[in-house]
Order: sequence, then structure tokens, then C-alpha cells
Amino acid sequence: MINVRAMEPFLTSLKSNDVVIEIANDGTAPISGVDIVAINTSTELASTSSSTTNIENVVILESSWDVGNINAKSAKYLTATVYVPESLKDDTLRIPLSISYYNAHGDFSTISKIVDFYIKGLIDLTIFNIKVIELSDKQMVIGEIINEGNEDGLFGFVSIESKGDSNIKSNTQFIDEIEIDAPVPFNIPIEFEGEPRYGEHDITITVRYKDSTRDEIFLIQDQTITIHEPSNGDNNTTDPTMIIILVIFIAGVIFYIIRRHKKATVEIN
Repeated sequence: MINVRAMEPFLTSLKSNDVVIEIANDGTAPISGVDIVAINTSTELASTSSSTTNIENVVILESSWDVGNINAKSAKYLTATVYVPESLKDDTLRIPLSISYYNAHGDFSTISKIVDFYIKGLIDLTIFNIKVIELSDKQMVIGEIINEGNEDGLFGFVSIESKGDSNIKSNTQFIDEIEIDAPVPFNIPIEFEGEPRYGEHDITITVRYKDSTRDEIFLIQDQTITIHEPSNGDNNTTDPTMIIILVIFIAGVIFYIIRRHKKATVEIN
């Protein structure tokens, strides 16, 4: 008996995926001359199976494999590169395989099998606009995250950690969903281990989130920031650049909150 299965059953849309398919000989005798072809239309499959396939909607760079011999109770592995378009997100890709071989008696046989893959959306995050601002005598790291994929990131957190000789304390902010249609702002207060040290600090910014299958994913970015001494309360001079940055950041936060509220209202209705 010949069985097939995907070693990793998930594919991601909007990108090329490296897939591995196991071809197992579960019988008690070896088979030889094993040749496998991915059938590329549902019409070709119709005569041998009632299952449907959407393989014509993807691009498979490798579609035939000369496997050779497979001993009893053993397996061989096929590799292929599959590009999945955005339209198949949240769908199941069914790849029909035509498997030809000779049994131990020299008889030639051809059978059909189907390998199924579930197609996830793409979460493609970038961290940008990292700055240090002072607000109410408290300095904080601010920035934005943009998702250029086609699926929201879930249960998002942003963390900062010190690198090298920096004495900045680790800190984390919960940002919830990382949606695909607008930047998500974050702001993390800066605290020190021991006495404050001003000037350049090397830090690591980590975005932690989950995809639709609840797999946890990490985006890690090293960053150098500059921390200035707090402004003197008696000094009435104010840096206009920092005021502009603060206004833009607050406007971004307000826009993000309003957009989330509207989305929640639409989902309820």
C-alpha cells in the first residue's frame, strides 16, 4: 500500500513555499521504478477520482519526480516550490499525484493520491519611525508597525530590551491586533537599571504575535536610540520638532482607536 502526506500541511499565500511530501510504502514488499507526476488540471483527475482540486490556481516549479525504489515499510521524500496567490487564502489546496511503479512480481501499476495543504494568510510586518520623545518629564520609545500582508496579526505585544552595556530595563506593551490597513503605533516608557545614562543606547525591539492557526511568531529588530537629559522645568524653550512628532503620534493613536471601534461596531451589527 502506498500512502502520501505533507510533512508540513500549511502553506502561506502571496509567497513561494518549499514543500516536502512523503511517499510511504506501507506494504510488505519493495516497489521499483517509482515515477510521480503532479496532475495539473481537475479534468485529468476526474476519470480516476471524485475529489476536486484547485491546483490550476497555483504555480508548482517541480511537477514530476523519478523516485526509483522504495523498500517495504520505508519512505521517500519529494520536494517542490509552490507559489500561492492571495485568492486562495483560507482555502485548502489539493494536489493530485499520479504514482506509477512496478511491484515485486514485475507488474506495472498506476494509482492516484491527493495531498492536502491548508493555506494561511501572509503577515508581513515592518517596524519603522522609531524615536525617543519626552512626555510629562518621562522619556519613551515610540514607533509604528505596518502589516503589508493579507491577514491580521493576533494578540500582539511590543517589547524593548537592552543590548551591550545599555542599562535600559526590559518593558512590554500589549497592542492587540496588527491589522493590514493602517500602521499600529506603540509607546514604551524608558526606565533604567540603576542611575540613568544618557546618550546612545543599543536596544532590541521585539514584536510578538500569533497567526490564524495560533502559531506564535517573532519579529526582532536591533535599534540604536539616543536618550537626552530631561529638559529643565525652568527653561521655557521647547523643541518644535518634538512637538510635531508628539502631535503626529497622538493623532495616529486616536485614528487607530477610532478605526478599531468602528470595526468592532460593524462586526457586532
